[in-house]
Amino acid sequence: MPPDIQPGKLDWKTVIRLAWRNLRRNRRRTWITAATVGLAVFFLQITWSMMVGIESQSYDNLINYQTGHAKLYATGYFEIREELPLDHSLNELNTVQATLSSVDGVAATTPRLTFQAQLSDGADQIPCLGIGIQTLGSDTDVFRLPQAVVDGEYLTSGEEGMLLGSGLAEIFGYRVGEWLTVLAKTKAGAYEAIDIPIAGIVGTGNPLIDQSSFFIPLETARDMLGMEGEATELAIRFSAVASESATLARIDRAIAEVDGLDLKGWRDAEEDFLAFAQMKRAGSVVFLAIFIVLALVGITNTILMAAYERTREIGMMMAMGTRGGGIRRLFLTEGALNGLLGGAVGSLAGLAVIAYFATAGLDLEALYGDMDIGYPVKERMYFALDFAAMGVTWLLTGVLAALASLYPAARASRQDPVRALRYV
Repeated sequence: MPPDIQPGKLDWKTVIRLAWRNLRRNRRRTWITAATVGLAVFFLQITWSMMVGIESQSYDNLINYQTGHAKLYATGYFEIREELPLDHSLNELNTVQATLSSVDGVAATTPRLTFQAQLSDGADQIPCLGIGIQTLGSDTDVFRLPQAVVDGEYLTSGEEGMLLGSGLAEIFGYRVGEWLTVLAKTKAGAYEAIDIPIAGIVGTGNPLIDQSSFFIPLETARDMLGMEGEATELAIRFSAVASESATLARIDRAIAEVDGLDLKGWRDAEEDFLAFAQMKRAGSVVFLAIFIVLALVGITNTILMAAYERTREIGMMMAMGTRGGGIRRLFLTEGALNGLLGGAVGSLAGLAVIAYFATAGLDLEALYGDMDIGYPVKERMYFALDFAAMGVTWLLTGVLAALASLYPAARASRQDPVRALRYV
């Protein structure tokens, strides 16, 4: 007898060959079980891809149009930022920007002046968020507003004009070239009003911008509010290869000796949205867990039925010296192969759907119309195509299927060979 063969013990090659042969005995049942598993894996792959895709797009949207990668505020501003206070402003911006330009990982910086305002067409007044931006250079180095202009053109340096959120433009029924009145309270507490023409309309997919914001040149905002040389925030964009946490740490060290500055990453500013995204993800996981449990119950039932049907066969194998461990491995392998088969079917079907929507995108307007779905995504949602995640999911399906086969495998291995041989 070869030294690598032990009496009563099945080697893994034999176990896999026997398990695959046993699955082919009742092909209809095998494929029904595999289809159940495949359906669960399909929904898992699709839902996960949608979730990761829409979250990734949302993060890009926030960074590109609203937060940058980080912002510097005057001390105390961030805690009361929703009040948009003008008395917590940044000064000596050129010095601060020069300091940041030497920090490894910082690609660009730009000042912004955010303030409470009301827009009026002479008949109605709507509370809005006004944002003063630099029209020459630096704002477009940090943000991507020019890409979001859906009508008209981006602000031109030296000319008066306003970029109006698409939702606001729809409310007023105004078009490019028409004028709106901006009413705001100055830093000194007086009220100031100016008439500004609409230079362009922006549609970012971000409700905060589209539904309640407008942009005007920074110098216009400063003159209107009496804040010469000041800004409420300094937005920062990191280089494409920069580590977010490491760059934030370097910026923090660089400004440590400058009094009155408070650094916040975009994740700090968007804690509420990140909590919302986490809640949505948790809800999806619970929903998918139900599908997975149902699929695993199908695996357990299939292996249990196979164990009953092959009682005499099991008795014969045990009478010939096969130990309980070999019987357990055989049924566990059957369960794992059935799970892997179903996982492969579901993954391939999911891959086809995901690949299509990762390229073509899903039209959100056709699905939801103007309804706010909670994610700042513009028009189309693109699925995330992650082959590594799909491979891990497929392998995990096999592991879970094997675990679901533990009870029927243990039951089969504990049979009495004599009684099993007499089973009819």
